[in-house]
Amino acid sequence: MRKEWCLVRLRAVFWLALWILPIPFGMFASDKSFFAPLSVLVFLIASVTLPLTVRHRQMTRQGKSLYAPASCLLYGAFIGMFMAIGILNGFMVWDIWRNYYYRVVLLFVWMLGTLGIQTLLAWAMAYWQKHKRQYWYSEFIDPILYSLPLPCALMGMFIYPAVYQSEISMSLAVGLMAIVGFGFLAMSICTIAVFAFYFYPSKKRNYEGRERYIQVLRIIVMVALWLVIHNRFFDTAIGVFVVHMMPMAANNLAVFVTPFIFESLMIMACVAVGNIAVMIVHKLLGNTTIKKSI
Repeated sequence: MRKEWCLVRLRAVFWLALWILPIPFGMFASDKSFFAPLSVLVFLIASVTLPLTVRHRQMTRQGKSLYAPASCLLYGAFIGMFMAIGILNGFMVWDIWRNYYYRVVLLFVWMLGTLGIQTLLAWAMAYWQKHKRQYWYSEFIDPILYSLPLPCALMGMFIYPAVYQSEISMSLAVGLMAIVGFGFLAMSICTIAVFAFYFYPSKKRNYEGRERYIQVLRIIVMVALWLVIHNRFFDTAIGVFVVHMMPMAANNLAVFVTPFIFESLMIMACVAVGNIAVMIVHKLLGNTTIKKSI
């Protein structure tokens, strides 16, 4: 059963490739000064729009589709696209990129890999959407998935540049540091927004009366801890983090992974402290109630 499921999904990716790849790949293979750069743009636009179009047609005609829901398709498409652009820039540093035949092969592999990554990310998000808030660890994982992948991929796209180590100048280093700063700022904004909306004590979740105020306090504690940690981080450790854990301008995929891991640990720590704060408040209010009753 699982083997059949995998084959069906692989067939779906294959059909997407047949629809998307021929025109942009042909444009690149022509090696014309105008068509070759334009081919990447055509491919990226098609990789975002065509899966949505195919899914819409399948849903209209058959009432079901092998592809993920539209929101998940967009989620996977943009994250995969940002990562793919950075990786393509990395290819351009390689000496073999100057050879036409190797360049054509690398671009074909890149296009196929981009489609695969985008589709897998969309399916993974669709799977998790069906299971959100169902497990005790959901409140740790959900905020990470909603807030971090997109800004991490976007930041990685800019700090995975196609430059040689000898070409790195002071102005480029300053620019890369500025990108890192804006990237962490974007992640902070997204994370705080997710804290506010995800943990908001709505009546649909049976939060009423005093409990709603306790849950609002929980959000305040998480946001405050997040701001304190990142304020200390940018004051003391940002240089060490960038130099040793984010090897910028070195075409190292760690620039995509390291910020995600770091911020994920911070989110889990904030959620854990928020849970502890709720437990403490409940205990204090419980003790107060007992004393009043006595």
